[in-house]
Amino acid sequence: MSHPAADRIIGLYQDKAADWIRDRGAALRQHEGDWDEVAWLDRFTAGWPPGARVLDVGCGSGWPMGGALLARGFKVVGLDASPALITHARETLPSGDWRLGDMRQAVPEGRFHGVLAWHSLFHLTPEAQTHVLPALAARVAEDGRLMFTAGPAHGEAIGEWRGEPLYHGSLAPEAYRVLLTEAGLTVANAGDQGVWLARRAILSAK
Repeated sequence: MSHPAADRIIGLYQDKAADWIRDRGAALRQHEGDWDEVAWLDRFTAGWPPGARVLDVGCGSGWPMGGALLARGFKVVGLDASPALITHARETLPSGDWRLGDMRQAVPEGRFHGVLAWHSLFHLTPEAQTHVLPALAARVAEDGRLMFTAGPAHGEAIGEWRGEPLYHGSLAPEAYRVLLTEAGLTVANAGDQGVWLARRAILSAK
């Protein structure tokens, strides 16, 4: 049975979109505990050619991750279920392709050099994640990468933001590893600092 706070996530970000835009800011976080977003983005995009395609799932307002990817010369397709946040992304980052949608229902078609679910997948219930994560992995192109954040163990945690409950869910590390492996990805970072990074190998020529 879904937790009420999990059901509220989309509405929470929609109702408080302006607050989220202010709170999150436009700059990548760096040297703030475990969340050195500059370093993780460097690792995620290492070796990519100009114009590499990235799918940013749960992209929010487009800032700061989508904006940083665009600034590096990559093509970004962003997906988020909050109309207000997608509107902000379209207005402030017009070079991106910002789409309104719920990752639990469908993700954009095609293959991408990178698939990113930064601070977004963990707002889904563990059950929902078992369905969404393989769909995200299926979008990773040959020699591409998938990166997402997650909790340290199976379960649910209810935080607080702007006076309302904020839901987080997680699978066990071994469950994430199994899902990624079954999807044909090789795990490069298994939850260290709360980040999972996996890569699809280059297929050998026949």
